[in-house]
Amino acid sequence: MDLEEAFETLAQGKQLTAMDLDRSVRTQLTEYGIQVREGVLSSQSSEFLDASVIAAQLHESTRTWLKRLDVLSCTQSTNTDLLDLSRDSDIDGRIRTAEVQTSGRGRRGRQWISPFAKNVALSVGIAVDRSTAEIGGVSLAIGLVVAQVLDDLQIEDVGLKWPNDILIDKRKVGGILIELADAQRPASLVVGVGINVHDAPGVQVTGNYRATRIVDHLASCSRNSLVAHLINKIYDAIRRFEDFGFDPFKEGWERRDVLRGKSVVLTGSEPPISGIGAGIDDEGAYLIKTATGVERAIGGELSLRITDR
Repeated sequence: MDLEEAFETLAQGKQLTAMDLDRSVRTQLTEYGIQVREGVLSSQSSEFLDASVIAAQLHESTRTWLKRLDVLSCTQSTNTDLLDLSRDSDIDGRIRTAEVQTSGRGRRGRQWISPFAKNVALSVGIAVDRSTAEIGGVSLAIGLVVAQVLDDLQIEDVGLKWPNDILIDKRKVGGILIELADAQRPASLVVGVGINVHDAPGVQVTGNYRATRIVDHLASCSRNSLVAHLINKIYDAIRRFEDFGFDPFKEGWERRDVLRGKSVVLTGSEPPISGIGAGIDDEGAYLIKTATGVERAIGGELSLRITDR
């Protein structure tokens, strides 16, 4: 039995013993939070993702748009799955989520590691009738609505770090990865969202930020309900962005900006640019006040790091 088959067995609620697996697979499973107790493997998950449970919580408009919702026990990357599908078919209305990603990706190619059946890895294929020059604002718009989802859970002090990090009490709880599948208008996008629900890495993950998880701030959280809420909000946000652009999201995003007024350094450019965070412009670029003026940071390979605490 290989790693993927082991995940599939566990996701079906079936018992799996150490004797069913060779040592290399058992070792890999421990890296994804699977424990072996008295020879029996356990994921310690009280709730597996369920497509029917998620779909039942979608708004009527979202269900009308939805073409297919896939819940996988294991995949390399839900974003990569949809990008691959986009080569041969229309991915608008295609959604994928998984109990575990073995090669999950964050921004700038960083690996996104998440234990089995603990967190949320969600990718939404969606078309937006806006020019590619405007698409950069989508990441910020989605970041804002993800923050609003956490607000709805009664979580306090939810902030945003440009361009794609979601923070609770200045600790990273999630991130956004928007990828362009087709630039021809209407643009075809893959909207990827990763959220730490029951587990978070114990090392620094973004600049001076450490990670957190939703259950550090709530007594409990249903991943199925969270995924449904995210899908509804993402669909509504894209339709609003399509109608009005980034403008309706700008003020809400700026209220949560954790970099504003902080000493920051912009890496990914040569030389790095140091200054004071000054918010975003109408297109979602970040502004940095320097000794010589205001620098404008755009997306792509740029990232901002706070230099003071």
